[in-house]
Amino acid sequence: MNNTSGNTNLVQSVERALDILNALSEFPNGCGIGELSKYVGLSKSTVHRLLSTLKHKEYVIQIKDNDKYMLGTQILYLSSCIRGNMDIIHISKPYISKFVNEIGEVAHLCIPDESFKNIIYIDKISPSNSNRSISMSSKIGKKAPIYCTASGKLLLSQFSDEKIKNILKDIDFVKYTDNTIKNINDLLDDIHAVKTNSYALDKVEYEDGIICIAVPIFNSKREIAATISVSCVIIFKTIDNLLEYREDLFLISKQISKLLGFIS
Repeated sequence: MNNTSGNTNLVQSVERALDILNALSEFPNGCGIGELSKYVGLSKSTVHRLLSTLKHKEYVIQIKDNDKYMLGTQILYLSSCIRGNMDIIHISKPYISKFVNEIGEVAHLCIPDESFKNIIYIDKISPSNSNRSISMSSKIGKKAPIYCTASGKLLLSQFSDEKIKNILKDIDFVKYTDNTIKNINDLLDDIHAVKTNSYALDKVEYEDGIICIAVPIFNSKREIAATISVSCVIIFKTIDNLLEYREDLFLISKQISKLLGFIS
């Protein structure tokens, strides 16, 4: 079961933990340490140590009746995220691609990370007919702070002030540009406006020279599952220019949300 083949870039403890997770997938009713030790070719003490860490992070659970181990809820969470994100990307791309080709700007599809302290870019759609040489730092899979991005402020807007304060209680408000939000009170002021407008703006708050507008995508639970954002370089467009895209973006988000099961 141990597949290490001399690759010096591999972290042995991580590889062993993944071997254990793969092995537990073969035992839907649970597996004891002794049997698991034989299956993965590791000592009982090593298996126990790795299982303790995986249990702490909820990747495995221990059955009280027989002390066997089985895959935990975090695996289910990751699986649902992958399925959900793939659905959103697949459903959204035709609508967003058509729009960015019409306006000649870059759009992103974003979701929150598990902690709600960052956004994650799960898709980046660039116009096929753009001649501009300026590129943005965003990449698919990259994280960005939730407090100074249009998508982040929009995702936070579905919560009460108290919940937002609790989510961000340990966060450092890093200054990325001269316009970056400095503290929780300024952020809440921005989010109150987002709740009123149903869209969010980034006025050169995260990346120098970049402005952005974001609108929500809702799921069947009436939650903001993702956001569509359009980003522009300020030497080409202004905030007022971005706001001209607002109604078209609302229409696109409504169509996508409906396909995801949202009923208005």
